[in-house]
Amino acid sequence: MPKQYKLKGTSLDDIRVKAEQQYGPGARIVSAEKVTNPGIAGLFAANRYEATIEVPSQLAGNSCRSEGPERQQLRVSWEAHALQGPAIAALLEQADAVEMDMHRPEAVVSTASPDFAGILEQLGNEFRAPASGAPTQGALTALPHAVVGHAVPAAPPAAVPVPLAGSGNLVILLGLGDDALGTALELSIAGGGFDVRTAGALTAFGHLHVTGRQGATAARAQAVVTDQTVLVAYGLGRQGEAVTRAADIATLAADQLWLVVDAGRKAEDTASWVRALSAALAAERVRVDALAVFGASETGSPETVNGLGLPIGWVDGKPARVAVLGKVD
Repeated sequence: MPKQYKLKGTSLDDIRVKAEQQYGPGARIVSAEKVTNPGIAGLFAANRYEATIEVPSQLAGNSCRSEGPERQQLRVSWEAHALQGPAIAALLEQADAVEMDMHRPEAVVSTASPDFAGILEQLGNEFRAPASGAPTQGALTALPHAVVGHAVPAAPPAAVPVPLAGSGNLVILLGLGDDALGTALELSIAGGGFDVRTAGALTAFGHLHVTGRQGATAARAQAVVTDQTVLVAYGLGRQGEAVTRAADIATLAADQLWLVVDAGRKAEDTASWVRALSAALAAERVRVDALAVFGASETGSPETVNGLGLPIGWVDGKPARVAVLGKVD
């Protein structure tokens, strides 16, 4: 008869690797527990996993006994699925959704229920890439440029953009390296607690990672259940890599797209990658909505970011008072 053992890991894929190393390719995950530290207002939450591994009797070795700390527990039935990538991904999505149900007993939606399937289907249809050539984002607010020797007509002040709130909305912050994560956490705190996730070249402990259209749609569905906005900190990698990620960003079909820039970097360097990425996104029929700036208080020329031609909504951890840097009292 098959024997069962417990294994722990930071992810189900981690457990899969451990199971194959200890028990061979015949080992299977038959159930899983997700142990969650909820953090503060959903921030810095930490997850780990404990899984029951079924091993054919001829492969069974010494059992791994699990510890018993206080925790939320959930069980996900998984009948005879081999430890392959798609099976692991499906089990993880199911575990996440069931955990959300436990946090909202008054509005329980199981991944196996028609309600959850309906949410996914509705979101999948609603956020498909448009067939027409129209941009998926709102038009940019153009900032006037001075012309030497000529008067520039007075223009109404540009509206200060704010993060789009609302249950199930998806807002993406694009930044070099890990620049987007700090701003995402600041916006989450200011907004009362968003569902902060990562994407692209950026990962962070305690934050789920969004990959592709299916991952974005699943994140939206869970945010509908939890009545939250999804805020994705997207890592563009290094400056020269930013432009290569335009197609992947477009696939996520954000409701609002922000760029995160460091006012202390050389203006020409920032302008180079921002303009290249904006052009690549435009080719994918996606427009950038707003700019979030950090490091403005640490440079003598923060107004250089105005040359990027984007309205500014966030500066050094606070909402911008005006959409053009350098005019703040």
